[in-house]
Amino acid sequence: MSYEAVARRYGRAIFEIGKETGTLAALAREIGDASATYAASEELRLVLDNPLIPEAQREELLREIGARAGFSEVTKNTLLLLARRRRLSALPEIARQLALLVDQEQNVARAVVTSAGPLSNDYLDRLRAELERATGRKISITHKQDPSLIAGVVTQIDDQVIDGSLRTRLSAFRDNLLRT
Repeated sequence: MSYEAVARRYGRAIFEIGKETGTLAALAREIGDASATYAASEELRLVLDNPLIPEAQREELLREIGARAGFSEVTKNTLLLLARRRRLSALPEIARQLALLVDQEQNVARAVVTSAGPLSNDYLDRLRAELERATGRKISITHKQDPSLIAGVVTQIDDQVIDGSLRTRLSAFRDNLLRT
């Protein structure tokens, strides 16, 4: 089941509460942490999503998790509301939607940089500065390695891909040779 529409509504509501209370960054971080905890534990998901377990026990478990994690009242109440409405399985998508809204609010773009091998911090800093200059937004870089690229870098920002990999260049070279 797709929870995208549900996640957009809840993400927007949490975003607005965070803006009103001035706790947007902390709230987004806590929802992200709760989502990671939920996604990482199959046992937790089985208990929280099981309709045979009384609601009071599931809510007590969520309160305990929230207290141990140091979540704010807003986050704890959000988790309880999601549990009551049987929407906890949408929590990872809600966290993703909320992160997107926070990025838009702060004019941040997330870039995924993929290279064949490790890249130095100096290179990543220069790349970040160049991407910020080109996009006019702050850039947050996530680096991944893919040995199949052979050499070069592939950068993806939102739905735009800048492919500077040797694999792509060799493929284009082969296509040019075959056409001539």
